[in-house]
Amino acid sequence: MKKLLKLKTIITASLLLFLLVSVAYPQSSNEQSKEEKASKEEKARKRELKQEAALNLWRLKKSIEEDAFYAGRVALNVWRSNAIDAGTFDQAQYDEFKQQLYEKSVMRSLECFEYYLAEQYFHDANMCLQTWKVHSQEIGLFDEDRFEALKERLKIARVKKAEEDKKKEEEDKKLAEEKDNSN
Repeated sequence: MKKLLKLKTIITASLLLFLLVSVAYPQSSNEQSKEEKASKEEKARKRELKQEAALNLWRLKKSIEEDAFYAGRVALNVWRSNAIDAGTFDQAQYDEFKQQLYEKSVMRSLECFEYYLAEQYFHDANMCLQTWKVHSQEIGLFDEDRFEALKERLKIARVKKAEEDKKKEEEDKKLAEEKDNSN
């Protein structure tokens, strides 16, 4: 009997201890703690994504102002990707930045064309003209008549340069012959 009483006391004490541990450290509390931690981590991640998107927006604006087309295009795509991840992407804003980027490229391509045409670097002038064509088509500003006029200017300049080179070559040849005859 004493053994039975001792066994009941041990079992009661064990149950009481188990109950106290359960109350002190509830499992649901532990799960709730994990959920709170996960929620805090998610909020921190979202905050970081929004900060990164804001930073890349600033970089994009700076790139549109200062950089060449392809650097600006990369900045536009990086911002777009970060803004989508952060949940702050605005298609209208993206379209506006893209428009600004292409308008700048169209303007610079025409300047480039004029510069290389004046310097008689016809291949480079043609590359600038083709860039102007593609980028102006992308944003709906392409003017076929203007393109044909610029292409014709390039063709005339090439012909004129070829004639000048031929004339110079003939003059040099004539001077060489005169020099040979005088000796």
